[in-house]
Amino acid sequence: MGALEGKVAVVTGASRGIGEAIAIALADDGADLAVLARTQPDLEKTAAEVRESGRKACVVVCDVASSASVEAGFEGVWEAFGRLDILVNNAGSRQNFKTVDTLPEEEWDAVVDVNLKGTFLCSREAARLMMRNGGGSVVNVASIAGPVAFPRIGAYCAAKAGVVALTKVMAAEWAEHHIRVNAVAPGWIESPMNVELRTEPKNVEMFAHLRSQTFLKRFGRPREVADVVTFLASPAASYIDGEVIFIDGGWTAV
Repeated sequence: MGALEGKVAVVTGASRGIGEAIAIALADDGADLAVLARTQPDLEKTAAEVRESGRKACVVVCDVASSASVEAGFEGVWEAFGRLDILVNNAGSRQNFKTVDTLPEEEWDAVVDVNLKGTFLCSREAARLMMRNGGGSVVNVASIAGPVAFPRIGAYCAAKAGVVALTKVMAAEWAEHHIRVNAVAPGWIESPMNVELRTEPKNVEMFAHLRSQTFLKRFGRPREVADVVTFLASPAASYIDGEVIFIDGGWTAV
């Protein structure tokens, strides 16, 4: 039996990349899954992979930036499973490269809405459900772009820094309800969002430079993030609360 046997987990942004890997890792450790994203076909693929592990899977099409959509989505999770133990806030969107002085307000809003507001909305609904069954665990996917200044992605950096701060506040507020809240901060991870960087000939030098900045001289793999998330969600991390774990191959240790 896995450490998460009998637990129900929600993973947002579970249609591909890191979110897909997280859903599969949680299922491998025994959890049943509700997978959330905006695109149903990709979610169905993730759900099928979860079921291959012998676990139950529920597909919920949801826009994490919409309070109405989030509320309906989590109501659907409760109807399907009758409990909620784990939430992984992975849904996110990247920003087009622009300096702050040239960044349109609508793009700022779009990036902050998905990355930060979405974390708030989903965590709020999840906590209300977790309180019904005596506690749970929330794991937020932040980024090294939270504490580090990356030029030309100011909205993304601000949103991820907000996720780190919100993680600590929620941990403080919900400890009395036996809800632990932690975050992971991935660095350069192989994902659909950076496939052009890793494969296009024009990006060879940049790709090599970024790899060279890590101690391990490579990009991470989605499963390497997923395994840390699964640990934080499990009883093995029962005395870890309000923390941010960096998964960056040593990039921020320099």
